[in-house]
Amino acid sequence: MLIAQIGGGDRIEAARDLPPDDYQCPMCTSPVVLKRGRKIAAHFAHTPDADCPASESESWRHLTAKKLVAGQLAARGWETRIEVSYPRYGRRVDAAAKRPDASGNMRYVAIEIQDSAIQVDTMKTRIAIDKQIRYDATVWLFTTHRAATLMRAEPDDEVRVPEEMLWVSNRYQQGVHVIDPEAERVHRIRLGGVHREGESYSWYEAGGELAGIDYPGYSPKTIKTVERRPGGFNLQLFPGRFDQWVGAFALETG
Repeated sequence: MLIAQIGGGDRIEAARDLPPDDYQCPMCTSPVVLKRGRKIAAHFAHTPDADCPASESESWRHLTAKKLVAGQLAARGWETRIEVSYPRYGRRVDAAAKRPDASGNMRYVAIEIQDSAIQVDTMKTRIAIDKQIRYDATVWLFTTHRAATLMRAEPDDEVRVPEEMLWVSNRYQQGVHVIDPEAERVHRIRLGGVHREGESYSWYEAGGELAGIDYPGYSPKTIKTVERRPGGFNLQLFPGRFDQWVGAFALETG
């Protein structure tokens, strides 16, 4: 985690030059330790026996992506915070952003970064909690590590797409957003359908009668083609099919 709290509940972001202090987890208030790694960003960690929803270890990609998204959105007029904790709901949002819309209404967006596999039911639960907290939209960003197969695919390749990415693409109709923390880029990936042609077989039975069977064509649910486009960090909201609002990172123009 990148954020801890100190006396009085004040938030503090991990940094290698922070002085020793009694740092606590904002979710469970148990003590956390400042890690001053050289290869991975400075961060806080629970003790091994901690029982907290925020105690899972995070990769350098996840930590870097959170800071990158928050910084890029802030540069584009969003008010952002990383790792916003809601202990009552057992929920910690990777990056939270808010900005008034054209009508002056404040819009709130929760941004989730996935560097590993996640169950669709878990995603649904987080979205439901975000709605209770009054976020207008939840945006899912998969790292280039998690979406490596999609990032390597050529236009005519057929790839097996992880279930959670298929679900995001189908639900939000904005493709799959992939963040590259090292190159500081966002890509939007559109998934195309694949069709398998049917086949017919015929033969003569022992009595000389012609017999056969037909196998109809079908479209695999998890096998897709990939269209990859460069995106940016221009976060926009659109009316949704299942949600009132859908958040998406706009494609680059020109």
